[in-house]
Amino acid sequence: MRWGVVRDTLIVEGDFFAISSGVLGGWGRVEHLFNHTIRGWFDDPKEYVKRIANEFGLKRFFGLLTAVPMDKLSVVSVGNVTAFVTAGITNPNERIGTINVIVVVDGEMPESAMINAVITATEAKSFALLKAGLNFTGTSTDAVIVAKTCKGDYYEYAGYVSELGRRIWEAVKRGVTESLSKWKSLDSQHG
Repeated sequence: MRWGVVRDTLIVEGDFFAISSGVLGGWGRVEHLFNHTIRGWFDDPKEYVKRIANEFGLKRFFGLLTAVPMDKLSVVSVGNVTAFVTAGITNPNERIGTINVIVVVDGEMPESAMINAVITATEAKSFALLKAGLNFTGTSTDAVIVAKTCKGDYYEYAGYVSELGRRIWEAVKRGVTESLSKWKSLDSQHG
């Protein structure tokens, strides 16, 4: 796995099997995962995601959109799990926010464990928000991608009590906390 931020876009490159709740998401084998900071307004999110992918020459991808600037990106690795998090909890126009989480597992697991990993990541995100003193467990446009490399150790489960689940929990919890801390104050946050 390789990753970097280019022109307002986090791009994670590798050979993944992934599940995504984002625009054009679902299940599939992809070579790129991205999280793009939008600038301005657009009419069709699907076309916008396709346009961003095309600009970077990405053919097989899952992409997420956010208003959170990439300088608020947090990248946390715990063992063979890496979480990429952008956390924004207010938007001055619509009073909504976006918390995007991309979890990459350098390993193999069944599809059922991948679904469980989505749950574990969501619970960790919610825990971090509550621990920060907020009174909500997510925002109206949150999205998550869980990807596996299909190489390395095999994990049957990804719930919190499992070895893999604890790593996902810790990486996402720390990622959300760190991304939120990059804002001057929670009240001035945009996302």
